[in-house]
Amino acid sequence: MDRLAILSRDLSSILDQLHAEAAQRELSQFQAPLAWLDEANGWLRYELSRAACPDMREAVPFTYVPAHLRK
Repeated sequence: MDRLAILSRDLSSILDQLHAEAAQRELSQFQAPLAWLDEANGWLRYELSRAACPDMREAVPFTYVPAHLRK
């Protein structure tokens, strides 16, 4: 497995841990920065997939939901 893919997988795991820790400590002020990091990591995974398979069909890496429409 490519080193970048391994690091991206590790980043996903760390982000899950950050979410869990923030939730456990009831630190809601970290929700927005963590959501931003999730989106950035989603974009990274998308770009890594595209680099690994250049002939892959274009897809949307994630869906943005405007803040006023979020529950």
